[in-house]
Amino acid sequence: MIGDLTQLTLCRVPPAPALQAYNAADELVLQRLQEHDGPAGPVLLVNDGFGALATALASTNPDWWNDSAMAAEALMRNVSANQASAPRLIESSGDLKAHYALAIVHAPKSLSLFEWQLSQIAGRLAEGGQCWVAGMVKHLSRGHQKVMQRYFGQINPGLAVKKARCVTLTNPHIQSSPELAHDPDLAHEYVAGQVSLMSQPGCFSEARPDPGALAFLAEFDQLPSVDRFVDLGCGNGVLALNYLHRHPHSQAILIDESRQATASATASAALNGRQVHIHHNNGLSGLGLTDLPLILCNPPFHQSTTLTTDIAHSLFEQAAGALAESGEFWVVGNRHLNYHKTLTRWFSQVTPVSQHPKFVAFRCTAPRV
Repeated sequence: MIGDLTQLTLCRVPPAPALQAYNAADELVLQRLQEHDGPAGPVLLVNDGFGALATALASTNPDWWNDSAMAAEALMRNVSANQASAPRLIESSGDLKAHYALAIVHAPKSLSLFEWQLSQIAGRLAEGGQCWVAGMVKHLSRGHQKVMQRYFGQINPGLAVKKARCVTLTNPHIQSSPELAHDPDLAHEYVAGQVSLMSQPGCFSEARPDPGALAFLAEFDQLPSVDRFVDLGCGNGVLALNYLHRHPHSQAILIDESRQATASATASAALNGRQVHIHHNNGLSGLGLTDLPLILCNPPFHQSTTLTTDIAHSLFEQAAGALAESGEFWVVGNRHLNYHKTLTRWFSQVTPVSQHPKFVAFRCTAPRV
């Protein structure tokens, strides 16, 4: 039985009352499923942002593969709110089954992540199985099309409905067993500040240093020397590893909600010979970290293809709750995001410390908790 998204109780993480937890692409997928007559077998859902499809399709017992800890949190909230069974969670490509009858992929923004995911799926479809790539038309680029052509012999774009599209992929080029399907060499290595970094497909700023992070690094000589610190939203570890270059005896705790980011940070730490503690988690939530003397943060201002400061504001609030009374929270952001105003909700003292034309770093102290 396929659920009706409009009849389900669905939320986003972090909460965003003005935004839906699904879009027209999800609706189109469910409409297509009503008419689908493909082979019976296991279903794989990939990049299902807030678990809306998994909740609607709970009766099919799908597998669910997503990079995001926030998406996983939303999934669990949504299946619980609708008294639906939770899907089987895929934590790595090694958890994928060998023969899926149908894989439904929300096209990610990152083309390298999309290619890596398709390379894994193409070799794991049952005979006659299909891969559907869903997304809003404006987000399905020519680059996405080229990636699809590399891994599948037949591509049917179908009709666009409500500015959404569901592309059907069949005849995968990779016909061998999953064990013989090699990952594409998509990892990037580059230097930022005083360290070398590795970025896996889909990691933020995977191909080159983030300009905001570079602007932040220019102010690192002003940071206090502490015995432990947190890099909140660590990405590939650029901030933490550069801090450790200056303060090698500090204990580094790196946190990111992206599994590809934590994998990248793990590889970057190894590349630089550093021992760090890494958590794949929705910020500081549930980790029990308190009385922290220093938190560094370069927060995102988008969630998938949606521009939003909701994640940043959630991280600011979490940081205020975990910071020591005399601790310091340092954050960088684009000047137009006006973080100064929102930071004062959680910190009594918010001081701009950089003069970069596009980015501003703030030193925040005296948390309001």
